[in-house]
Amino acid sequence: MALGGVHQYAQLAAPFRGSRDVAALPAVGFVQGESLPATPEALFRLQARTVAEYADGAPVVLLGSSAGGMIAHSVAAALESQGAPPRGIVLLDTYLPDSASIGQFEDAMLDEMYEREALVSMEGVRMSAMGWYLHLFEGWKPPESAVPSLLVRAAQPMGEPAPDASGWQADWPADATVDVPGTHFTMMEKQAGTTAQAIEDWVADL
Repeated sequence: MALGGVHQYAQLAAPFRGSRDVAALPAVGFVQGESLPATPEALFRLQARTVAEYADGAPVVLLGSSAGGMIAHSVAAALESQGAPPRGIVLLDTYLPDSASIGQFEDAMLDEMYEREALVSMEGVRMSAMGWYLHLFEGWKPPESAVPSLLVRAAQPMGEPAPDASGWQADWPADATVDVPGTHFTMMEKQAGTTAQAIEDWVADL
């Protein structure tokens, strides 16, 4: 999304200081002059190579928030196909593509994004990059992966769920699921501490 970037992970990363090495990878194409990926696979290969070079053989867990979880899952599958799978994948409130669950909150999500525009200017480059990424992921399906996965879901909705909705929470089919305080956004902000602890509890058992 246009709001997305490494800045989103700053508060979540802070509790790991001194105990775990944390790095954040930006999605390419959100900065003036930067090329956009021609295909989803090109993005996954680029990030898989970056992760492998950074980890340099050390065990690694991939994490992505919201749609970033889709990328984390796909990068894990790419590394797995190369014989170097990560130890685990953490998906923070990641919904399946075209999920009806998140569709009911589209307006609320846009409002929340613009409330956070002070974090990053959502100008033409970022908006056009978001449009391209939405196009890239049309019809995309998660690849098969045997890497253990954790879905961390927000315990509070972004807005009022539709009366006839069967469910509103993230519906990614992970191996394990845990609910944490906060909404899709605040679980990474003022409730980042409890979200980080839920991640640490699961990672410690891998």
